[in-house]
Amino acid sequence: MSQAQIHASTRRGEPPTVDHVTGEVRVPLALYALDDHQGDAELVLSRADAQRLLDALPQAVRPRLEVVS
Repeated sequence: MSQAQIHASTRRGEPPTVDHVTGEVRVPLALYALDDHQGDAELVLSRADAQRLLDALPQAVRPRLEVVS
């Protein structure tokens, strides 16, 4: 199976949680092969990694305009 067929999505209705003692951020994910649900997992990030991801997301989701010459 190609890597493009394997993906993860956030689990609907399950927001990320924060451990206020350790600072860990946990993002609930659903894992898929094509559209077939394979299971669930949590993406666990340090507070610093979560902040870097949050800072990078606006650029990653911004539509890219193609220059036509």
